[in-house]
Amino acid sequence: MTKPLSKKDSILIIGGGTFGTSTAYHLATRGYTNVTVVDRFECPSTISAGNDLNKVVRSDYAEPLYADLAQESTQAWTDPEGIFDGLYHQSGWILAAPDNDKSLEFIEGARETARSRGYEEAQQISADEVKRRWPTYSGEMKDWKMYFARSAAWVEARTALSRMASAAQAKGVRYISGEAGHVQRLMFDAAGTCTGALVATGEIQSADHVILAAGAAAGSLLDMGGQLVAKGHVVGHIQLTPQEATEYKDNPIVDHFEGGMMFPPQEDNIIKVAACQWVTNYDGKADGVGVSLPRYRCDNHGDGVPRPVEEQMRNWIRQLAPELADRMWSEKYICWDADTSDFNFIISAHPTHQNLKLAVGGSAHGFKFLPVIGKYIVDLMEGALDADIARKWRWRPGVSSALNAHPLPTIDLSSILGWGKLEARL
Repeated sequence: MTKPLSKKDSILIIGGGTFGTSTAYHLATRGYTNVTVVDRFECPSTISAGNDLNKVVRSDYAEPLYADLAQESTQAWTDPEGIFDGLYHQSGWILAAPDNDKSLEFIEGARETARSRGYEEAQQISADEVKRRWPTYSGEMKDWKMYFARSAAWVEARTALSRMASAAQAKGVRYISGEAGHVQRLMFDAAGTCTGALVATGEIQSADHVILAAGAAAGSLLDMGGQLVAKGHVVGHIQLTPQEATEYKDNPIVDHFEGGMMFPPQEDNIIKVAACQWVTNYDGKADGVGVSLPRYRCDNHGDGVPRPVEEQMRNWIRQLAPELADRMWSEKYICWDADTSDFNFIISAHPTHQNLKLAVGGSAHGFKFLPVIGKYIVDLMEGALDADIARKWRWRPGVSSALNAHPLPTIDLSSILGWGKLEARL
C-alpha cells in the first residue's frame, strides 16, 4: 500500500531539470519540509534539456490541455513580482511547414483550439510580408506556408531554471550533486516498494516517497515499458557582431516543422538554431530494438553533431537567412530529451512500485511549463490531480500518436558512418 503523504515525509526527487526543479519548488511552497533533489550536476544540471540558452513559450497547441497550461504558465512568466521577472521576451513566432503537408494539420488544429478557447490565433503570413517586416529573413522560403503568432515569446531558459532552484533552496529544499547525487539505480524492498536510490558513492538515499524526474536518462533507471525514447536535438549557435545583432534583434522566432528553428539573438549576440530531425541512440541497434538512451557530451567529449543533420540544418537556414547558412558555429551539440509516442507527459504513480511517482516525457515541449508543472505533480502526490489530466498523463504502454507535428524520420547514431570516430572530430 502506498504510504499516505505527510508534510514531514522525506521526498526524494531524482533529477534537477525542468520537472524536478518545478516539483521541488511547489512542494516547498505547499509546506513540505523534507525535500531532496539529487542530480549529477549542480543546478542548472548540465544534462537537463532545460539547461539551454532559450526556449519558446507559446500557446499554439492542437491539444487544449497544453494550450490552457501555456496560458497559465505565461501568467507566471510575466509576473513582475515573480521569480522569472525580466526573463520573458515577447517576440512572436512564425509557424511554417511545406504547403499541402501533414505538418499543417497540427498548425490548423492549434488555430482551431485558439479560436475555441478564446486565445489569440496565429494568422497566415506570406513570404513577401515576412521579408518586408523582418528584412534579415531574406531567403526564398520556397513552398512555405506560414502563420504568425504575435503572443509567443522566448525565455532565458538556464537562468529561469537556476532562479527556480534557488527559490526552492531558499524554502528549505536540499540539493545534492556530484557523486553523492549521481543515481545508479532505484532501490526496492521485497514487496517492490520503492525505498530510495543508490548513488555513486555507494550510499543509499532513502525516502518515504520517490519522484523519478530524470528526463532522457529515466530509461536507464527504470523499465518504462517502451513509453520513452531518448531523442537528441541538434543545436548550433551562431555568433553575430554587435551590428548584426542589432539587425536581427527584433525578429520573431521561426519554427519550420520539417526544417528547423531559429531564435533572435540573445546572450552575447548569439543566435540559436535547432534542427527538426531528431537522432536516437539505440547503442548499435538502429532497428529500434531495445532502449534509446542519451549520449551526453559531458561523457563523450569528442562528439560533434551528426553531419547529415547539420547539412539539413544549413540547407534550411539558407531558405530563411542565407547570409548565415555557411557561418561557423560558435558552439554545436546534441540536446537530449525523452519523447512519448503521443507527446503527452507521464506524470503518474507507477502501476506496481508503491511510493514511486513518475514525472517524465517532456517530449521537447515541456520547458515552457516550468513555472507551473510542479503544481500538477504535487497534485498527483496529494491525490488531487484533475481526472481528465490524469488520464492523459497516465502510465500507458502501447499508446501511439495520431498527429506528429515533426514527421521527419529519426536517425540512429549507429547508422551514421563513423559516428563516435570520424564524425566526432568534425
